[in-house]
Amino acid sequence: MSLLDKSLKRRDFLKASAAAMAATAAVGAAGCAPQAGTDMAATGDSAAHPVASDAAIIEGKGEWMPIHCHQNCNQMCLNMGYVVDGVVIRQKTDDSHADSFDCPQQRSCLRGHSLRQQVYNADRIKYPMKRKMWQPGGGDAAHGELRGRDEWERISWDEALTYVTDELKRVYAEYGEKGVICNSWRWAPGAAMFPVLGGAIYDSEVESFGTWAFQTEALGLYSWGDHPDIMMAPDKYDLPNADTIVLYGCNPAWCHHSSMYWLHNAKNSGTDFVYVGPNYNESAASLDARWIRVRPGTDTAFLLAVVYEMIRLEEERGDIIDWDFVNERTVGFTPETMPADAKLDENFRDYVLGVYDGTPKTPEWATEICGTPVEDITWYAEMAGKNNAVIFLHSYAASRYLGAENLPQAFMTVSALGGHYGKSGHGSAAIYTWDAGDSGYRIIQHAGGDYGYIDNLVGSPAATGDGKNIEGPAWWRSLLDGKYITTSVGPFDLGSSDAVGDPTKLRANTPTYHAAQEMEVNPRLLIATNSNFMQTRGDLNTAIKVMRQADTCISFEIKMSLTAQFADILLPVITHWEGNDDESWGELAWPSPFGDGNGQKQRKDALLAWKPLIKPMYECRDEKMVFREIMERMGANPDDAYPKSNYDQWLGYFLGMRVLNEGATKWEPVITWTDADNEKYHASYPAQEGKVGFDQFMADGCYVVQRSEGDKRNYVGYRDDKLGIGEDGESVVVADTAWPRPSVSGKLEIYCQFKADNVNATGLNPEPIKPYANYFTPRRGYQETFANWETKERAAYPLQAFTPHYLRRAHSCYDNMTWTQEAFRNPVFMSVEDAEARGIEAGDTVMCYNDFGRMLRIAQPMQAMMPGTVAIPHGPHSVFDETDPDNIIDRGGSEQMLSDSTLSNYFPHLNGYNSLLIEVEKYDGEPLVEDFDRGPFLAAGVDGADTPAYVTEADYEGQEA
Repeated sequence: MSLLDKSLKRRDFLKASAAAMAATAAVGAAGCAPQAGTDMAATGDSAAHPVASDAAIIEGKGEWMPIHCHQNCNQMCLNMGYVVDGVVIRQKTDDSHADSFDCPQQRSCLRGHSLRQQVYNADRIKYPMKRKMWQPGGGDAAHGELRGRDEWERISWDEALTYVTDELKRVYAEYGEKGVICNSWRWAPGAAMFPVLGGAIYDSEVESFGTWAFQTEALGLYSWGDHPDIMMAPDKYDLPNADTIVLYGCNPAWCHHSSMYWLHNAKNSGTDFVYVGPNYNESAASLDARWIRVRPGTDTAFLLAVVYEMIRLEEERGDIIDWDFVNERTVGFTPETMPADAKLDENFRDYVLGVYDGTPKTPEWATEICGTPVEDITWYAEMAGKNNAVIFLHSYAASRYLGAENLPQAFMTVSALGGHYGKSGHGSAAIYTWDAGDSGYRIIQHAGGDYGYIDNLVGSPAATGDGKNIEGPAWWRSLLDGKYITTSVGPFDLGSSDAVGDPTKLRANTPTYHAAQEMEVNPRLLIATNSNFMQTRGDLNTAIKVMRQADTCISFEIKMSLTAQFADILLPVITHWEGNDDESWGELAWPSPFGDGNGQKQRKDALLAWKPLIKPMYECRDEKMVFREIMERMGANPDDAYPKSNYDQWLGYFLGMRVLNEGATKWEPVITWTDADNEKYHASYPAQEGKVGFDQFMADGCYVVQRSEGDKRNYVGYRDDKLGIGEDGESVVVADTAWPRPSVSGKLEIYCQFKADNVNATGLNPEPIKPYANYFTPRRGYQETFANWETKERAAYPLQAFTPHYLRRAHSCYDNMTWTQEAFRNPVFMSVEDAEARGIEAGDTVMCYNDFGRMLRIAQPMQAMMPGTVAIPHGPHSVFDETDPDNIIDRGGSEQMLSDSTLSNYFPHLNGYNSLLIEVEKYDGEPLVEDFDRGPFLAAGVDGADTPAYVTEADYEGQEA
């Protein structure tokens, strides 16, 4: 039996796919209501009615099916799609059970609600295509200068894969692995094939994590894989026990919307909120938070002054510093608490007081840098004192600045001085994605074993070889220059347990560094999969040059992204909505449960169902099946990279899930599975008794644990151990202890000798970093907005721009949907004061520029912005105006036009996405057209120029397409 409707033959389904595209387009064009004065009932024109699909639902013509919200916000919310005759005609979110605090619905946001507009978008890559003027073999035949401007021609899958494999063989033979570039995340499924074929050069950068991924466990913080300082805050039941919750650089209303439920519950219970950052954002306003203004990238200076004030206030009146906690649980604050491995006769308290450098870190010293009023620094220090119950929650935004290496250690130190660890109503940790607002270990976990995910993804030098990672923002510049610097044998998220001889210490985000080495690279062939590096990796002007100088660029894509536009061979792959398990219908296809990085991430108390809703559209294929075919054509064994099918992994993911019982004494299966299920789903997993049958789970869309106040599974970080599953699949074990910590000392390291020795081994900075959170002038920071710091003469680029996540998109994902484009425009936010000084008003087209590039946005002045700061929501699709090839203007407004390859002071893996120094001026050229009026990005030469954004002459209404 097939899981998907096989009543349609493939030819008919492709016809339906085209019809679905037409159908969705009508909704995209018409909006959500019929035109005024039109009586649809009177005309009988039901197909033109934007909500005609309601009739199909009411009449029960189809079924609701659970949707994988498959792109990169990582909140894992539930969406449901109503499928009629192989077409998704409507969406909804979770209504499987009554919503309550103890058992909440898993509601999605406007991005998830709009996914139909992405799947049925005209910008889908529909067929294998070749860039018209490109020919294999490299050199002039590639016509690389036409990338991004050329037309396309449709080719067969056999032709496409012949081009791919012939070029791989040629480049490996002529240039070796240094000529092959994995232009994608190293954890994407496609990356697994490179070590088997002959190797490649990969990327290692901290993505969104900023410097919180810098020596994380060396400081005593926790890292879940590469996710730093996560799963350590109090859970939702403990948030109301805080007097105050600090949101440090956070905007969960835009980034982690589900957490606002828990934060507002705390607010309604009497908890006060404080927001720290350069702009008073939506979350702060919603929670009526007190605003502590801090300029972009100056947080270390601010926190050092807070520590100074805590010391001063403690000396003057006491009851600020929790000496019991400091003496028992930390090292390095005073001479009496120095760690055994300390090499400097220096402690952090004396550093802050100016004993070593003659500069006390007073509020007066800090305010010149961070812009925070002196009285606010003192207030914050008092608030952080030991007698207040405070939970400090940070995002990673404040650490995505060059020179922010010491921010996490300074943040941890402020929390530790007040003793805000390991007690109800206290905490200090990240607020991030699925963990946001309801932190701690997962009550639903995977048992692994035979159920596990076992693709050989590229994560360590054991797979890739040593030194094969280009680090941080140097990606495009290194590829252009033909050389890169490596400071560790592998990526940023490795540990150093072997270096200290203890597997419980330094497990992740603490790689062992070595002296920087220069390596060669020769980017002849670039393969992009599961990513959009041109649009997301910074230094976009250099990226254009690299892509146009390569021999061959290959892209696996679902839509016409910027990276796809610059490819030579485009290979269409299925979305998570599409699949086929019926060989009589066509090629087997099933989306990867983990390939987008999201399948392994679910909320702590919920398991979301998903499966493909529709058959593969057009000529799209399962990405992993294509990689396997490439390997076979290259003479390699695909099982060496992909030993388990996507389908088996999908089933194993759900069947391996275990829920911790209410008494926290046993892990029990979530899913009931029977012999009949094995027959129905072509599987051979053992039968088990769980909480819900598999079919019912799929119909409901989720399983959510019923919790309560006082539940033994509730969690407070640094007080409670993290629980895990024993080897027998049901016993409860301690997976991670609250104490000791994974640092060398087992404590929170205010002074961390391993950090200093390890980082200084690279030799990249002649001024050694200190073992504690010392201050140094950041590269591309506030000081560089001045030509002369002493006289405060302004430099050419006096504005500090940062790039917040935006509710309209997740990075560059979801940005092609008209509904979200209309709901959230594509602005640049700036202070009213700065706008008035430049003669800029709301709605003006403005140019943002510096020495690296120029782009256009629509201005939106706001009182909520600190003067001298600019917020550029990141991720839009570039639209290049190359009238002057030496001075490209991006009319799409990508912030990546404004960055370059500058490395951070000490941490080369860091992307300083927020370290942009720019100027903004009113644009005197052609004004911008709103992107929802611009039309889709099409494959010129293949897609018709007049193709609408979406398509809906719905054949499920009985009409011919």
